[in-house]
Amino acid sequence: MSNAPVLNAALARRILDAALAQAVQLNVAVAVAVVDAGGNVLTVARADGATFWATTVATHKAVTAAGLGVPTLDFGKAAAADPVLLATMAAQPGFALLPGGIPIMLNGAIAGAIGVAGGTRGEDQPVAEAGVEAAAAG
Repeated sequence: MSNAPVLNAALARRILDAALAQAVQLNVAVAVAVVDAGGNVLTVARADGATFWATTVATHKAVTAAGLGVPTLDFGKAAAADPVLLATMAAQPGFALLPGGIPIMLNGAIAGAIGVAGGTRGEDQPVAEAGVEAAAAG
């Protein structure tokens, strides 16, 4: 039996709600996706005014962060410094190197991730951070 932490539906919804509340505070229309450690979608929402593609990009950011175990912001910076890595990863279906994907840690292990898309001036990252803070609060 595994001792891996589980991101349940109730916590996933609290994460989503906290991120959406931060988006309202920033006056930005985004989509938010929360996935489990395996990249399976637990919950997703698209705010009024968010573009039609935002849910797909948010999900890709969440899956990427869960799979790599690091924020997409950090991995994107590392990949930008390595043209071969950047080209290889950018060519992978469902992979996102843009800011706004952050792993969610529970009991020191990856339980899932949040992905946010739709901001145009760097808003995705702080919206995702608000969701991660809600996860830490339990």
